[in-house]
Amino acid sequence: MTELAMPIPTSDPDKTPTVAGNKQDSSPEMSSDDMGPISSPSPKPEAVLSTKRALLAWLLLCFSTGPTGSMLSTYVPASIQSMANILGHQRGSHRKCKTRGAIDCVVKFGSGEIDYNSYVLYLQAIARACEGILTILFSGVADYSNYRKTLMLVSIILFGSLALPFAGLTHRSYHVLVASSVLYCFLTTIQSAYGVMESSYIPLFMRSTGLFGSGGRTRIQSAVQSRKRDPAQTRSLIRGARVSVLGLVVGNVGSIVALLIGLIITHVRGQGALNGYRNFLLAITIAGCLTIVFGAIGGFFIPSVKGKTRPPTNLLFLSARRFVSLLKSIRKYPEAFKLCIGWILWNTAYSNFNSVMALLFRETLGLGSGDKEYTVWTFTALIFACCGSISWMFAFPYIKINIKTWAYTFLTINLLCLLWGCIGISKHVTIGYKHRPEFYIEQFLFLSTSSALRSLNRVLYASMLPVGREAQFFGLEITLDLATGWINPLVQGTIQNRTHNLRFPMIPNLLLMLLALCFYIWTNVEK
Repeated sequence: MTELAMPIPTSDPDKTPTVAGNKQDSSPEMSSDDMGPISSPSPKPEAVLSTKRALLAWLLLCFSTGPTGSMLSTYVPASIQSMANILGHQRGSHRKCKTRGAIDCVVKFGSGEIDYNSYVLYLQAIARACEGILTILFSGVADYSNYRKTLMLVSIILFGSLALPFAGLTHRSYHVLVASSVLYCFLTTIQSAYGVMESSYIPLFMRSTGLFGSGGRTRIQSAVQSRKRDPAQTRSLIRGARVSVLGLVVGNVGSIVALLIGLIITHVRGQGALNGYRNFLLAITIAGCLTIVFGAIGGFFIPSVKGKTRPPTNLLFLSARRFVSLLKSIRKYPEAFKLCIGWILWNTAYSNFNSVMALLFRETLGLGSGDKEYTVWTFTALIFACCGSISWMFAFPYIKINIKTWAYTFLTINLLCLLWGCIGISKHVTIGYKHRPEFYIEQFLFLSTSSALRSLNRVLYASMLPVGREAQFFGLEITLDLATGWINPLVQGTIQNRTHNLRFPMIPNLLLMLLALCFYIWTNVEK
């Protein structure tokens, strides 16, 4: 996952547009876990984060989560898919499962048996549900913490540590499959914690550029809607967009490093149904080490920002109360919630479609026999994603079109890629991700536009929120995303278990993407 962050209301956030005017919510003091002793009044958060050192430290933290994050979305589910295939059998017999083409294979799941690809999809549903619960608790109290960087650092270190045991899970047994599944669920759950904290720095950096100075949300919304109205506002918006894009790009660079290591390991050590996924397991462990090392370095240099004063109540009740208060804020910030829902629907379709495509790629080219090419395919995916974000970052200041027009363009290309897969459902149709070139064309079109749209979403969403509620509002986006995110893999797993055709699960993703487009059209960024 997914991209995020935001600002803390007093009685009426719209009446306190400046940071300086809301001292309790945006205290200028730094916490005691900052860099070095404080002998004079601490600088404002904007001043602390306006330095190149702070930005580079934050980018290094974004880089650190890339290696394990990429393994979580590629090699971990691929390893589980291979193990499920090896331990499974053909439906209605005890023969071993095929490893290429239309594979009809079932594996033990609980007290019954399910399609081996459904096993992976059901795991994703379980992991996403757990992730949602942690996000509600974490985002509800994060804005009140004086240890924002400490919480982020601990979650990143734990994220990398959970990847370390995979290299030892090489024995072919159901117990090892279960152990791998549990680690996968824990990794997915923990990534929500660092996701909330890491993304909550985005609007803080945007404020350091003057984007959330006097005039608050009005200034940035004016800049978003009319690029010619105020050059200073436009420059601030562009700088905020660059921070958002750079965070994603640097994270992708970390992913590329890990995937390059996996590519080298797979090509050097050989392939095959057994060796293939063993190579993946070793690469996952190495990625975990990279996350720990670079996360610790970045965490040492990133400054801390003092949190909002916590009300005298239990933290668990505080999380629930803040979540309910967010939902009650719909009347005050209706356009932000519309965009949030559209973003969530798109992200659900995007992430689940990518999961299905990864499973389909390996099934089409062969489990084990196609592992070398799978490492190349996952590597080029990050290249295309980086190119998409960077291209939008450089094009945005010069192509004078409305920011929503950019969103419509990216969404349309996404929809065409999903529709193409649904066309291939019929056995009599020879297209629809049934040939090698189709996967690479889809990868270029879908991932480049999706990465650009992700950057756009972060900036546009950040521009529509009240100052002082960074972690809470971005936590809301993640939480609502997970509330729907676990449902879609569950639906996909059920469909796959009945059809044994990975193109059928693309249909709910297509419908979600269409609904997301409707919400983007409905959102009025001028309000």
